[in-house]
Amino acid sequence: MKIKLTKVFCLKQNKTLHIIMRTLIFLCWTTAFSLSPITLFSQDVQVNITKDKTVSIDDVFKIIKQQTDYNFIYKADMFKGYPKVNLKQGIFKTNDLLGSILEGVDFSIEFSKNNTIVIKEKMALDTIDLAQQTRKITGTITDEDGMPLPGVNIFIKDTKIGSVSDFDGNYQITFFSKIENPILVFKYIGYKSQEIVVGNQTVIEVKMLADVSELDQVVVIGYGKSKVRDLTGSITNISREGIEQGAMSSTVESVLQGRSAGVNVAIQSSSPTSPISVIIRGASSLSGDNQPLWVVDGVPQYIPRSSDLNSIDVTNNIGNTLYNLNLNDVESVNVLKDVSATAVYGSRAANGVVIVTTKKGSKSNEPIIEFSSRTGIQTQDLNGYDYFNKEEFKEFSIAAAKLRTLAYGYMINGVTQILDEQAFENLLTSEYDASDLVLNTNAFLDGNTDWIKEMTQTPINHEYGLSVKGGSEKTTYYSSFSYNDREGIVKSGGSTVIGGRFNFETNINDYLKFGMNLNGSSRDTDDKDYLFDVLKKTRPDMPGFNEDGSIFDVYEATNDINSENPYASLKNTRHAKGVSVSGTAFLDIKFLNDFTFKTAFTNNYVSSDFLVYNRRDSRGYRQYDGYRSKTDSKLSVNVWENTLDYARLIDKHDLRILAGYSMEKTRRDYFQLYLAGFPDDEILNNFGSVNGPSGFIGPPVEEIQGNALISQFARVHYKFDDRYIVSGTIRRDGSSRFGADRRWGVFPSGALAWVISSEDFMKNGNIDKYISYLKLRTSLGLTGSQNLGNYDYITSVDARTKFDGLSTLKPTNIGNADLQWEETKMFDLALDYGFLDDRIRGSFGIYEKNSRKLLFNLPIAPSSSFANIRANVGSVENKGVEFDINYDIIRNANNRLSFNFNYSKNVGKLIDLNGVDEELSLNGVGNGLIKFEVGEEMGQWFGLQTAGRLYRTAEEAIALNFAIAETGRIEPYSGFQTNAGDMYYIDQNGDNLIDNEDKVNLGSSVPKGFGGFGLTFQHKSFMVNANFTYAYGHKRYWQLAYNDYETVQPFYNQSNIIAGQSATLLSPSEALYPRMTFGGIGFRNFSDFFLYDASYLRLSALNVSYKLSNDFLKNGLIKGIDLTLQGTNLFTLTKYPGFDPQGNYSDSKIGAGMAIDFSTYPSSRIYSLGVKVKL
Repeated sequence: MKIKLTKVFCLKQNKTLHIIMRTLIFLCWTTAFSLSPITLFSQDVQVNITKDKTVSIDDVFKIIKQQTDYNFIYKADMFKGYPKVNLKQGIFKTNDLLGSILEGVDFSIEFSKNNTIVIKEKMALDTIDLAQQTRKITGTITDEDGMPLPGVNIFIKDTKIGSVSDFDGNYQITFFSKIENPILVFKYIGYKSQEIVVGNQTVIEVKMLADVSELDQVVVIGYGKSKVRDLTGSITNISREGIEQGAMSSTVESVLQGRSAGVNVAIQSSSPTSPISVIIRGASSLSGDNQPLWVVDGVPQYIPRSSDLNSIDVTNNIGNTLYNLNLNDVESVNVLKDVSATAVYGSRAANGVVIVTTKKGSKSNEPIIEFSSRTGIQTQDLNGYDYFNKEEFKEFSIAAAKLRTLAYGYMINGVTQILDEQAFENLLTSEYDASDLVLNTNAFLDGNTDWIKEMTQTPINHEYGLSVKGGSEKTTYYSSFSYNDREGIVKSGGSTVIGGRFNFETNINDYLKFGMNLNGSSRDTDDKDYLFDVLKKTRPDMPGFNEDGSIFDVYEATNDINSENPYASLKNTRHAKGVSVSGTAFLDIKFLNDFTFKTAFTNNYVSSDFLVYNRRDSRGYRQYDGYRSKTDSKLSVNVWENTLDYARLIDKHDLRILAGYSMEKTRRDYFQLYLAGFPDDEILNNFGSVNGPSGFIGPPVEEIQGNALISQFARVHYKFDDRYIVSGTIRRDGSSRFGADRRWGVFPSGALAWVISSEDFMKNGNIDKYISYLKLRTSLGLTGSQNLGNYDYITSVDARTKFDGLSTLKPTNIGNADLQWEETKMFDLALDYGFLDDRIRGSFGIYEKNSRKLLFNLPIAPSSSFANIRANVGSVENKGVEFDINYDIIRNANNRLSFNFNYSKNVGKLIDLNGVDEELSLNGVGNGLIKFEVGEEMGQWFGLQTAGRLYRTAEEAIALNFAIAETGRIEPYSGFQTNAGDMYYIDQNGDNLIDNEDKVNLGSSVPKGFGGFGLTFQHKSFMVNANFTYAYGHKRYWQLAYNDYETVQPFYNQSNIIAGQSATLLSPSEALYPRMTFGGIGFRNFSDFFLYDASYLRLSALNVSYKLSNDFLKNGLIKGIDLTLQGTNLFTLTKYPGFDPQGNYSDSKIGAGMAIDFSTYPSSRIYSLGVKVKL
């Protein structure tokens, strides 16, 4: 409930002190934080305000009298001249309502017989000599956004001298000079009280801070809003304060990291185009997308997968509307985790729902202008990227060439450039050792270049924002503009985003409200960071330039086809541009007091263009005389939603009903053309310049796809006496992605909640003084997923195949008309708690998710000409525990010290596959290294187990070889030419042979537990906040180390960390890593040799902020200045030897693939300074 001042009673300076005290007014915003000492009524006595209304103070007493057994007696004109108040719809405790009106007023209040309350004016202070010298203090009171606050109660501490702010927030208070050390007290319901020592001040400006209980916070849920205390589902709310604590250049996805129990967020890298994975309560699908549904301002967002645009990650994010959403525009983020919260979204809610609400206008006569600027320096952790210099490179290359050649007795391509082939042939007929091999004199160059240092930079990032908001009692508006510029770590690369947003709402009359929400963004990316992986391998003996300043051509100098000068690579083009535009218009119609009908239409349009040009002298394209490709993708999504709300409060009964109907249509246009054969790189490099048909590499690709979704949904929410809550939801979805007989799915859910702390027995024995809030809730229901292509249910054909010069039709898949929805049954049981007036609060819960009819590419007979068919097979189970706690260690008007912590544990199991197979190795997930076995936990590493060491001598390896009984032929123990310096594998079954029968589970790729915690300290305008994330109990595969070991190529540079400590350069007894040779040697299979514990604790963000005081801002033009200093990823505690225990993954389908570390991009720290100015 909110009592809002609508009329101001002004006083002149020469009015008596008696009149001053009678003009106190109070606005009641919430019952939870009423500061009134008046306790006349039983705590159970409540008043039901059935609708918003504006009434007088006398009317407030009448309302209480009508709904309770209490009567009021007071002088008829006692409150004459007091302003009217606005009462908001709701059920409120009578003590709070009365106390907020009478607190501090100079009346005597007596409780007499028969529940009668007598209110009397105290005797006027006629004896006071008003001629005494007085002092006057003036000022303006505003909220956090600089909006004036009318009706704020101001009084001198320990006296009855008081005043009140007017409609514009201005106030004045007069008091006697003889009062020693006067202290001004500012009180306003819903805001934190403040005390200010007057001293010699005559003007005191005050900014009031909101003080709303977390339980009374209103959060956005599917198609509506709800107070936290009324929720039956599991929802995490991230407020504006939490969003502002996010790292510079963060996306809305990354804000969730470490903030919500059960939500696992993985950021691939600090690249400007890095994708982000969000998995809520474990993976629900084996082969589909496990990312949640994102809803922005009530509109479901279509987040394109790489297959929807093309396989290039940069364009995937170019078309991602979330990636382009400016965080300065975001007001809150709500994560819906259980079925009670998500079921209203039906077929798209199996992976959870994240609702993003952007900023709206305010009912202020004057516009509020806010400008923000942020600059950050991104430093790279390049210590792990220690690669060979010229001499080390030469030493290793020779050693690797000799190992390869001596082992096999012949040279492979590339080795001939290092070793003299004729000299080698001559040595084969005589006694020799490795030192006898003769070098090819033209093998190495004279340069000495550290290519990582040469080609990288320290990126400087800039973010600018400008917003204007305002309005009137009937109309509000918000408009913003943003510009973000991010540099890449490789020189000349980066990304620029320009965005704008505008929304407004207007109350046409008491029954009609119309609004619009428009936003757009443009992203321009010149991606050079993909070259970082190339720089690691670039030979250090190559100079960058010739003596004349031209770029050195390594191919012309050495005929080396494996190397390319990075300076030449910088001239290649890899340019992406994306445009995203979205518009929503809605109309609200209120009728019959309790009904609201809303209709809204939205159009989302995304355009993505990607251009690649590799120059004529580029590695791999010399034979084509250059290569050019262009990919255009356009996506249009139209959504029409209609909802009907019914809300009714009858005594202790609160009933809300929602019914809705929506239609959604999506269309995607895709075109790709790639040609080769260009006369030159500077001018004649467009498609029209191709040298005839010989330049044609492949036919162009053109696709037009679409899908549609029609939905009906309903929700019922009933609350009785603020104690018992029941809710139920049902949604029916029809999707064009399924065959005619399988298109419709029904997804119901139900939930119960019991507010134990509202029971009478909780008030006995002062239990409620210690347990302030306790709610038990549970939910059960069904959600779905349509993780498949638009036309998987039918057989598609490709018209690009030519036969005898004619176009032909070729099937591209086998359709399956029996495809069905993936279904996830969810159960949730949780206890929400609050102790010591909610100073300690949080929740503890358990959940179970059972997903069945999983969509998967099922292998079929090769005679069909296809490898697989899309089908519903198997089921997956996820069980987990979630816990979070928030503790306000100190909280008062000037100081706050708070701590928050959340923990999650999820165990996923493969319950059934297809009724035949017992295990599965998913293609593309973990490079086939992660096995899924029926009845076992998902994401288990599966391979050979090593003894943690290498074969130390050749005799040790040979001794393990065995003879075949029938022939007497000697077979190597590992099946290959195993020798000293190779991995030592454990023969699990004792058959003297290392093969697939010796593979075992090597640990989990999924953390046993993960979460985050934070600490916040605030003293007046100064605040420090630190946020940490952690995970433990899982192993990560260091793919970079394995690649260095497995795929050694002539003239590729190598790491000092791996190759420098390998048995190629060191003796097997000293080496940490196996011997490395060109082309590979020895038995090589996946093992635990490069598996490491990836547990970590990371300080993800440290924020220091200061709000300049009103005393500093004497200029009336500036209403506020906020300064922020931030550091991100400041340190990570881990035993993992790779460069990052979390990032640099390539696959995030089910979460397990994120456990493979390719180390393609260094981890970064960002130090930023920001300023925000309010006008």
